[in-house]
Order: sequence, then structure tokens, then C-alpha cells
Amino acid sequence: MLFRNLSGDDRQATQWQDLGYGAPTIIGFANLCSQALTQPTGRQESADDLSVEARTILVAAANRGTIDIRADRDSFNSAERFLAVCVEYELEKRLLFLQKEDPEQTIRFLEGFRELCQSGLVIHHLQKDFSLSAAGFHMARSLNRDEFESLLRFAVEIEH
Repeated sequence: MLFRNLSGDDRQATQWQDLGYGAPTIIGFANLCSQALTQPTGRQESADDLSVEARTILVAAANRGTIDIRADRDSFNSAERFLAVCVEYELEKRLLFLQKEDPEQTIRFLEGFRELCQSGLVIHHLQKDFSLSAAGFHMARSLNRDEFESLLRFAVEIEH
């Protein structure tokens, strides 16, 4: 859930309910996307500048470009309650980059997503919804998917 007032007033306190939806982190990602969009550095990002996790997200999203941030607030397992990157790789088919057995790798993918936001390769839309930017699509399609198969297998396919 996002703040009702998007004026940028940093003094506004985060409400307890907002924490239950990961709002501060999602807002942070949205702010990075906004800064990259409104204050471009003029520097062209190279795939070599990105972590392997960021490039894996790009490869997964190359077809549809749709990415969102998810969490299972009601899970008993703490690692399943982590925010995680979810990519719609085909219409109605999604990959969730989260495994409760490997929370560190789950976080690496979340940090890879941050890199994509910061570099202008992702655009924020509404609440938890993001997509590749035109530059993101271009870079995603320039990568060799075969090089990322082992990390793509980390993701689990989910229904919604």
C-alpha cells in the first residue's frame, strides 16, 4: 500500500500497516526508478556493470517485461515472508525468485532488482508493479539466455 500523499514529504511517518506490505522498500525502488527517469546520468549502462542476478531478471523478463514485488505475509517460514522479485515471463506465467531454503540468494535477486531500478532499466507503474524500460527490453534481448539457465532454475513457477 502506498502513501496517499505522494508529495515527497520525507517527514511523513510510515504507518505500521504500510510495513506489512513492504511499502518502504517498494517506495525505495519506485524512487530509484523515478530518479533514473527524471535525472538521467547520460551514462549508458552496460550488462557487464550489472550483477548476474540483475541480468538473470532481465533475461526472465525479456518477453513480457512485467515485474512485481511479492511476499507471502501469512507464511510460517520467515524466509517465505521476504519480499521477492516476480517476473511474468509469458502471459499468465510467472517466476518467483524466492526459495525458503536459500534466503541469501533470494535477497541477491532483490538487490539485483534494485540495480535495474537505479540504472533506468526498470520503470515503476503502480504500487508493486514495475516493467522493463525500453532500454531494459533492449538489454534483456541482447543477453544470451543459456548463460543464465542455472540461476533461472532458482525461480519457482507460480500461478498468479
